[in-house]
This record gives sequence, structure tokens and C-alpha cells, in this order.
Amino acid sequence: MSAPLPVALDQPVTRAPGTSARERWRRWQWPLAVGAAVVAAALAGLVLLRPTSTGYLDPGNAAPDGTRALVRVLRDHGVDVRVRTRFDQVAADLSSGAGSTVVVARTDLLLGARTQDLRRAVLEARADLVLVGAGPALLADLDLPVVVASTATTPAVRDPQCADLVAGRAGPAVAGGVTYRPARGSRQLVTSCYPGDGGATYVALSSPGGGRTTLLGSGSALTNERLADAGDAALAIGTLATGQRVLWWTPNPADTAVTRSPTLRELVPRWVPWALAQLSVAFVVAAAWRGRRLGRLVHEPLPVVVRSVETTLGRARLYRKARARGRAAQVLRVAALRRIAK
Repeated sequence: MSAPLPVALDQPVTRAPGTSARERWRRWQWPLAVGAAVVAAALAGLVLLRPTSTGYLDPGNAAPDGTRALVRVLRDHGVDVRVRTRFDQVAADLSSGAGSTVVVARTDLLLGARTQDLRRAVLEARADLVLVGAGPALLADLDLPVVVASTATTPAVRDPQCADLVAGRAGPAVAGGVTYRPARGSRQLVTSCYPGDGGATYVALSSPGGGRTTLLGSGSALTNERLADAGDAALAIGTLATGQRVLWWTPNPADTAVTRSPTLRELVPRWVPWALAQLSVAFVVAAAWRGRRLGRLVHEPLPVVVRSVETTLGRARLYRKARARGRAAQVLRVAALRRIAK
């Protein structure tokens, strides 16, 4: 039987190489795995649950006042729906081929020269035009033989009561908002459907170039909330799906027809230079008034005249009384150095 080997108590204990790294990995593997799972879930949520737009009658809005459901239905029926925010995109799509329908759901954003550009592009392409809630100014700019009869008709389910093919197939539908009636002396064919408040909330006009212009008093029938009510879906699809392509244009007020940036002089109102001139004159008068000399200076008699050297003499007396010879010598040396330096 062999004797046990002696063990030195003061010898340090050594670990196998890699033991500390392995222990740290065992300690942190579960927290790292949980963190990676949380990050992966967050990324998946951002990708799969992307926030949609929240604009009224916006094709990407899934809220009750959006039109995402209508766009899905149109695409399921084989209609190419293109969402546009710039007019040059709409013009390019119209010039690429016929059979297009331009939908302007936010007519309140259609301002400036873009109205005439839209009218010209639609006539040249012989495309159909759908306007939702168009006001009197827009009707006049587009030269449509229709006037506004009422602007606040309550949306309700109404019968078409007209001979229009699209409205007849749809039957009763939700109609309201702005009502229109033909202008006096109009020779253009105007078909009015869904009457109410002295006019109609659905008006169809045949353009001279062959296209069709449709006025909807309200976009309630197009929204996600009302699309399944009565004949709203049939009315929306029949109005928009007249061709193989729908250009859903949401005008951008910043998208103007201006080719150059205005100068600062053009942006400033006309009264600003005159106001600046008046302020300059007032400033010069005030400066001359407050800055003028009132005459020669007058010496005021003082009750006591103190010599300028009195401060030096007083400080010297204090040094002599305190017997601060070192401090006084230092002050004298500093003063002498300053005089010599100058």
C-alpha cells in the first residue's frame, strides 16, 4: 500500500483553461436567449403590424373613416388601384393608356392651378373623374354645369330614383353631404340620383370627350364603416371600376405648379417696406432728439474739496502705523517696475 502524496497548503489552486468562460456562458445563456426572443418578437411586430395611415378616405386607412376595404375589393375584382399624392404621377399614368378613373376623395385639398391641370389631363386621356364633396369653387374651375344646392345633407339610406345604370344596379345606398342640381341653361346631359334637400347627392355628367364625371356629395358610402350597408359596395364599385385602372389621388397642397422658388421680395407683403421706412425716420428723429447737446457743462460747487493724493497719503500712514515695512517695500517695487516697463 503506497503512502499518500503530501499536499502543500500554501500552493494556489489552478483552474483548467476555459473553465471561467464556460461558467460565464452557462450563467448568461438563458438571459441572452430571453433577450434575443424579445428583440425578435418586437421586430416581427414592427414588420407585420405596420401602422396604417389615419387620413379621411385614405386607401391605407383601416379605421372606420378609411377606404382600405374598398381598395381591397377593387383589387380582388382585377382593378389596378394606384395611390398617388403628386400630380405628375397622375399625368404619367393617364398618358400611358386609356381606361383610367381618377378619384379625388379630398377635394378640399385641390387648390391652385392643379385644378386646370387635372381638367386638361382628364380630357386629353378621355378618362373618368370621380369627385367627392366638391364645392362651388371647384365646380366653377372645372367648368361643370352643376351648382351646389345644399352642403349639409344628413347621410341616410336613399333610393336612386333615376335612370342611371350604376345607381340602378346598386339600389338604395347611403347618401348625404353636398347636394347638386343642374345649372340654368345647361346643355350637357346631367343625371341626378339619390335626391335630397333640393338637389341630388349623386350626379353623373357625360364629358364632351367621351369620359364620365361623377359627383358624390359625401364619401360615407366609400368608408370601411358603411361599405357593407345597403348598396354602398355596389355603388362604389360601379362608380370607380369603370375601367381597368383607378388612380386614387390625394392632392398635396405643397405640390404646386410653380417651376421656381419665389424671391424674398415676392413673399414680403407690400406694406412691409413702407413700415420699415417709417420706423427708420422715427428712429433718426428719436436719436437726434435724445442725443443733442444741451449746452456747456456747468461745474457744481462742492462742499469739501479732497485732494487726489489723499488716498495715497492715508494708505502710507496706515503702513507706517502698522510698521508694515515689507508690504510697503513690495508695493513700491511693483510700482517702480510698472513705470520702468512703460
